Amino acid sequence: MLILLKPGGDLDYTFIKSLIGLAEEYEHATCLEQPELSEFVRWIESGRQSTMPAAPASTPEGYSDAHVGGMISKLIVYMYRYAKLYIKKGLEGSPLQSMDEFGYMVSLLQHGPMNKTQLIQRNIQEKPTGIEIINRMIKLGFIEEQPNPQDKRSKDLFVSESGRLMMGQLFHNMDQISRLILGDLSPAEQLQLMNLLLRLDDFHKPIFMNNLDKVDEILKKD
Repeated sequence: MLILLKPGGDLDYTFIKSLIGLAEEYEHATCLEQPELSEFVRWIESGRQSTMPAAPASTPEGYSDAHVGGMISKLIVYMYRYAKLYIKKGLEGSPLQSMDEFGYMVSLLQHGPMNKTQLIQRNIQEKPTGIEIINRMIKLGFIEEQPNPQDKRSKDLFVSESGRLMMGQLFHNMDQISRLILGDLSPAEQLQLMNLLLRLDDFHKPIFMNNLDKVDEILKKD
């Protein structure tokens, strides 16, 4: 029997509640009298395709099916702006000024030392903007540099002790912001959205990393 415990020793039913929510959604979506566990697992892995609604003839703003791509692009931009505003609010009173600065710090905490180019690419930004962010974090003492063990000509960035302390004070607020950004999506919908966004990230990252100067050629192929 699987028992989940929080660090303090209390029972944690969060995962079990999420699983029950998925099971209820599966029953409503499939209407099976005797659901099979294997089919339930396959349904989750497939992204709950049976619950996906058919494409509407037009969007709420009057776009036809041919403009669905434009609507999706606009909504992604809107979500970025919502997130940017919420995160800025969550950073009030801290030395950090933007979600980009927070993102750079998180990247170093999660993935360890890396050079400036690697950190900028990991955060999907152009070099001038990235250098500006890194220099500000170094000036504040939250990021420090050290020689790369394999290449003494290169320097790696890492989070300083003061940077770790500062970030530790922000994580609770930022966790709440993350929940706000997810809105009223169910656990199943959150997983589905994450899988779709990961697919888009896998598609666009090679373009960003290697083919930005060839975007016009890529567009012509389409």
